[in-house]
Amino acid sequence: MRKRVQIGLAVVLLMLAGVVAWQGLRQGEPVYQGKGLSQWLDEYNRAGSMDRTETISAAIRAIGTNGLPFLLAHIRHSDSPLIGKLIALLGKQRILKLPFYGADPYRSTSILALSALGPEAAPLCAELLPVAQNPHTSWWGMLSLLAIGTNSIPTLARICESTNAPVRTEAVLMMSMIASMPRPGFSWGWQKAPVNGRPLFGLGWAVTGADVNGIAALLEHPDAAVRRAAAEALGLYTRPPYNAEAKAAVPALMQAMRDSDVSVRLAAGTTLKKIDPEAAAKAGVGDNPDNADHD
Repeated sequence: MRKRVQIGLAVVLLMLAGVVAWQGLRQGEPVYQGKGLSQWLDEYNRAGSMDRTETISAAIRAIGTNGLPFLLAHIRHSDSPLIGKLIALLGKQRILKLPFYGADPYRSTSILALSALGPEAAPLCAELLPVAQNPHTSWWGMLSLLAIGTNSIPTLARICESTNAPVRTEAVLMMSMIASMPRPGFSWGWQKAPVNGRPLFGLGWAVTGADVNGIAALLEHPDAAVRRAAAEALGLYTRPPYNAEAKAAVPALMQAMRDSDVSVRLAAGTTLKKIDPEAAAKAGVGDNPDNADHD
């Protein structure tokens, strides 16, 4: 009985919170062919296959830059800890199928919308900078900048200046992914939403060997922050299936050991020791990679 009361209370609170959040994000949003932007984003959730998304993407392009503030709001949106607990509670029960998804139903779809807009979404780069720099929201910020494509590269280069190593290595990975193809690709899929069981679209990325090669190429970038991040990022791909690409990066890392920037030399030496200890020893890399001969 007590559990049913808890679930009932959670339902009421979550429905109220959901209505408030839904109305707040939908207010004033642009409309195309009688459907608001959020409805078009929900079509991505229902598509079930990327082959069925082109009509939706065409609608997003028709809405154009008018939709950017609303897409950004969805990407930035985060529920309160209380709402998160309520969603988790409701996700455990199988009695009720509620009319809303739960947490973040339009975040991945908004990022897919940015990909559909491409260069038109470039005005959001400055707004996405703090999202990508924040370790708690970095994943979504990076995906958003990846979706925008080439126009986001200067923003990603700035993120390489971050004091947070995972953030800057993700930024340089995004730069490599964007450079490796005409338009960046994602990994994607559909799952069941935890609250109502409806299809829910999700985005991610998968690192290829070409991406790792692209990171190595960024060791020659004119910005020292990007070179450092590239050297650090290569150290994350020293195991299968990236062995060949890591070994191929050794000459570039050896060259980076002579970089004019000390942080680049340190990062290159640390990664070189992981990939090829013998080459690192020949380069004079000891406990402190900056002790190597740079003449």
